[in-house]
Amino acid sequence: MGLLIAPFLFIAGVLYIAYPLLKEEEKTEVRAADEKTAEDEALLDKSEIIDILRDIDMDYRMGKLSQQDYEALKSDFERRAVGAFQKLQSFQKRGKKAGKTKS
Repeated sequence: MGLLIAPFLFIAGVLYIAYPLLKEEEKTEVRAADEKTAEDEALLDKSEIIDILRDIDMDYRMGKLSQQDYEALKSDFERRAVGAFQKLQSFQKRGKKAGKTKS
């Protein structure tokens, strides 16, 4: 009797675990897009840019980048960093204004 029930329990367990993977991908993509706010994306951009700038500096110090490549990459990512910081500041200003109007 136990040998008959075990395969059914195994299949039921596999289906239970795999069910979220079998659902439509559209629903999960829509939820993921809804959960991410523009401010969260800006924070991620900022942290990624800072990490890239650190990597660029490290690569230059280790001799992996030429002076020209280093300067070009650094100036490009510094411009991106300025944009990301400005975007975050605009979100912070909006948050402060919204907080003042709610009070």
